[in-house]
Amino acid sequence: MLIWRLWNYILGYVIIIVEGYFLEKFINICTHRQIRLWNIKWISSSKLAMKISIEDFRRLRPVAKKSRCRVHINSKKGLPFLIYKYKNRKAFIIGSAVCIITFFIISSFIWDVSVTGNDKVATEVILEKLSENGIKPGALKFSINPDNVVDNIMLGINDLSRISVSVRGTRVFVNVSERVKPPDLIDKNLPCDLVAAKDGVIYSIVAKEGLETVKIGDTVTKGQLLVTGTIENVKNPEAPPLMVHSMGSVKARTWYEASSQVEQTLVKTKRTGFEKDRYSLVFFTKKFKLFHRKIPYNNSEHVEVKKRLCLGKNLALPVEWVVDKYYEYELIQENLDIDSAKQLAAEKAYKQVQEQIPQGAEIAKKNVYYTENDDGKIIATVMVECIEEIGVTQMIGG
Repeated sequence: MLIWRLWNYILGYVIIIVEGYFLEKFINICTHRQIRLWNIKWISSSKLAMKISIEDFRRLRPVAKKSRCRVHINSKKGLPFLIYKYKNRKAFIIGSAVCIITFFIISSFIWDVSVTGNDKVATEVILEKLSENGIKPGALKFSINPDNVVDNIMLGINDLSRISVSVRGTRVFVNVSERVKPPDLIDKNLPCDLVAAKDGVIYSIVAKEGLETVKIGDTVTKGQLLVTGTIENVKNPEAPPLMVHSMGSVKARTWYEASSQVEQTLVKTKRTGFEKDRYSLVFFTKKFKLFHRKIPYNNSEHVEVKKRLCLGKNLALPVEWVVDKYYEYELIQENLDIDSAKQLAAEKAYKQVQEQIPQGAEIAKKNVYYTENDDGKIIATVMVECIEEIGVTQMIGG
């Protein structure tokens, strides 16, 4: 066992060689006198190697005499022998002690916090909440209660459905799952209508509850009634109408549009291949600049690379190596022919349209046309026709 080996190293032990023709008798006497031997290995028929503690070694003389065996020390192991070896080298001993104490102190704090699993919730928001709950670089790790932190974070950030906090070495690993918000629903027991969420032309309509007020091909505007939940009594018009919770599927043709100016002169950036690095060392929270020279480039792209020093996977140190990389680039002016310029402008406009189209909408048709302004500039316009659900629930009278 690891603990037992560590204990033997602290107390000290020796590896001995026992020679003679009565080696079994030697071992039996040691066992009878409770002298502990371990890692016994046969070297030959008349020679054994074994380990024994310093205290028990002092009791071997009468055992060796009685069993007619010869005993000599092969090597000495453990902390007592190490201390004896360096007892006159005080600077070494003091330096080693200081290093051990410093290492123990540093390993008692948190030096790195990593967050994974988040997409919509910004990492900075989660780190800020963690900091408010005592999890931040420089925090004493023994004061952290992961269960309390999880409860407080869940109460503080409503967009999270789950969070786990684990402390490993000098690092804290935080994994989150974001909440999927359900659509706003109205109680089915409450009477309501289906109205149009946006302008469009009705493509299909199926009313599961309520009465249709529009038909396929009708043009509707935002907020217009599509399926009513107020059903009149045809046989008895004077009777109060039946109020139901309208449900159904209403799909419509919708259009999205975006424009972009056609530019025949295109300016691009291109790296020249020259680069300069600046190095910095962050110790705890203090940043020390190393070999910072002036960047000779008029146009440069800056990229910062950070690497925290770690011993193994979980033991992060309060030391961070920072490299600021500067890449020189030049501006290149490229002249396009009119057809290539039009295509590029149309692609740019189409990307803008895609940002407007909601999830679940089906693209039915895409049209591109070009117009010329009074000042002679050409504009590329992309119009996309979609088929999508436009019915939304609205309480009657709401």
